[in-house]
Amino acid sequence: MSLQELDNSTISVLLIEDSRACALAINSMLRNSSVVAATAYTLADGLLKLAEQEFDAILLDLTLTDSRGLDTLVAVRNCVPHIPIVVLTALDEAEEAIALGAQEYLLKEEVTPTILLRAISRSRARMKSRSAESERLKLYEEREDFMATLTHDLKNPIIGSNRILDLMVQQKLGSLSEQQSEILTAIKCSNDVLLEMISNFLDVYRNEKDMFDLSLEIIDMRVVVARHLKAIQPLIEDKGINLEVDLVPDEVPIRGDRTSILRVLDNLVGNAVKFVGEGGSIFIRLEKQDLKEMLLQVSDTGPGIPKDEQGHVFKRFWRSNRTRSSSSGTGLGLYLCQQIVEAHRGSISCEAEESKGTTFTVRLPLAA
Repeated sequence: MSLQELDNSTISVLLIEDSRACALAINSMLRNSSVVAATAYTLADGLLKLAEQEFDAILLDLTLTDSRGLDTLVAVRNCVPHIPIVVLTALDEAEEAIALGAQEYLLKEEVTPTILLRAISRSRARMKSRSAESERLKLYEEREDFMATLTHDLKNPIIGSNRILDLMVQQKLGSLSEQQSEILTAIKCSNDVLLEMISNFLDVYRNEKDMFDLSLEIIDMRVVVARHLKAIQPLIEDKGINLEVDLVPDEVPIRGDRTSILRVLDNLVGNAVKFVGEGGSIFIRLEKQDLKEMLLQVSDTGPGIPKDEQGHVFKRFWRSNRTRSSSSGTGLGLYLCQQIVEAHRGSISCEAEESKGTTFTVRLPLAA
């Protein structure tokens, strides 16, 4: 609300000030404006008036006979969290007052009618903006909760249909022609992609709601990586991709959540497989560094990432403009990887060169 708008409407203000001289001066400054002020000379009287009447703003002296300092502000803010407060304070308390919920502050010796009216106007505008932002966040959280519930409910039917497809592809429910088997396999692969997207979304939701509990244990990353690569070897061979692996020969122990760490590995290797064409290469390297941390690198010879996009790869819902139309995904995989790695007190980074490939590097502390 501008000063002009303030002049055109009646604004009710409660002044809480123990100095009758200061209260008289402030009321005098407001006399020719459309601000109607009521005065309370103690905190107790002010809280009583706030309980009896609704005000558009509060002018609050922090030093009263029955309350002193920032405790005065906290008491008023707790009583009326929705009303903007302009504190009359010393400069050294101003920053803390704003942090504790005041919208504006004024130094008594600098108050003029114009400054006072402007402070009231700004405090109301800031409170209105804060309320709108709070409502926006509430609606956003409700939408996220709805999407998470809906997504979770979609997961079980897809898992059930995949089990049936497995039985059909394995011809345990009757013989199939080669063409029928290929079609059912393609449907199952599509379901697998959808399940991965659902799992990523649910894990991100749980992480951001602080529901993402890590079950920590000592795990050998060498074994985890070797087993995962063995499991996806048929897929890599089927796509005509060359896989080169360099694993440290001895144990690489970390303290981590096995399922979460496997999700990171699956996302990084899965991305490499997705973007490397036939005849391309994927390089996996696992080593120890200074007996303090583990280094895992997943490199590929895919299309790389444009330089202007490289700073966004770990952002929520980010997808490259070059691959947006040609690949499936929600843009949550790398975001989730970063959340998991950082939850394990590690780091993840990306180096890419357009048209020459991408390298993701994960560093995690070794277990003692």
